[in-house]
Amino acid sequence: MESAVVYDGLPISSGGAHGLGHTSARDALAAWLSFLEACTVASPIESYFDFPATPGLTVDGEVARLIEHQFPRSSSRLKRFPVPWERMEAALSLFESIEPQPTNQWGMAPVWLWCAADFRLRSPIGPGLWPGQDPDLFGDFQTPTGVTLGASSTRLVLQAKRSLGLSLSIPMATDADLDLIAPWLQAALPMTLSSKRWTRWTLTRDKRSYRGRKIVPGTRASR
Repeated sequence: MESAVVYDGLPISSGGAHGLGHTSARDALAAWLSFLEACTVASPIESYFDFPATPGLTVDGEVARLIEHQFPRSSSRLKRFPVPWERMEAALSLFESIEPQPTNQWGMAPVWLWCAADFRLRSPIGPGLWPGQDPDLFGDFQTPTGVTLGASSTRLVLQAKRSLGLSLSIPMATDADLDLIAPWLQAALPMTLSSKRWTRWTLTRDKRSYRGRKIVPGTRASR
């Protein structure tokens, strides 16, 4: 395909995400699911507890045993504690029961609950999906920030802070299309999209790669 517009809003590949302020864990999950329902057709959601390396803190032994008892790992080599989606309510209740968590100087807590999904965007102007959402059509090209053209994904992270990671790839989107898509997405999201994180990737003349150019939706800055 000739082009795709990418939003790498604090890219997931670098561990970044949009902060959701003082939203409760339950409200953050509800808002994330509402976005998926309104704007996407999502893959099955992957959810899990994680004990990431948290400078200055360790997981309380009793909390660790409780999580491992309720959500055991399939292998001792795995660091994650998978949460089947049908047990997400139990996981959320457990997470709420250990709040407030201790935090280090960077506001990090020792226990994180993740939810992640790949998805395809719906069309904001009618039924069905936005066309062209297939990495194969872009030769599986990946941007320097880790976004595969033709593929989109999102992650919700619940710890002491709540945050949402979002990577979008919108094939063949014109500036006029973005004038519709950006407000439509914004209305469904629990955080503000950054005007600085949009890039149009266009096929090079030799058709072997893609070249990126920053754009700002709503300004008709480029095509």
